[in-house]
Amino acid sequence: MLRYLIYILLLTGAGLVFYFSWLPDPDIGNEPYFPGWLGEWTNKYGNLRTAVPFVFLGALSEFGLVRAPDQWKKRFIILALLFGLVVVAEIGQLFLTDRHFDYQDILWGIAGSIAGLLAGYTAKKLLAVG
Repeated sequence: MLRYLIYILLLTGAGLVFYFSWLPDPDIGNEPYFPGWLGEWTNKYGNLRTAVPFVFLGALSEFGLVRAPDQWKKRFIILALLFGLVVVAEIGQLFLTDRHFDYQDILWGIAGSIAGLLAGYTAKKLLAVG
């Protein structure tokens, strides 16, 4: 049951990456539902904001690997899927007038994914889960 919850959270996270990447205005702080302080932070730290959701997606993915055989192979596949997610999000921005494709966002997305996988791996070891 927990595994299905993780999958739902991963799909929701991927959907949110696409949603925020494809907003017409890159200043997400202008969205009425978005907290002002968080909007200011995202504007201040530009590319770093791309890494944040990928840290969570990487960590969640790691917890989805509980007792999975060939965990290292599956981690590579997860990293490739997260890489694909950030690339597709960036490619989608080519079709928006006020957005632009940014290679640094891809690098930050990969860095966030790796950090998330490492954080999830460390947490699993500390909690003695899988």
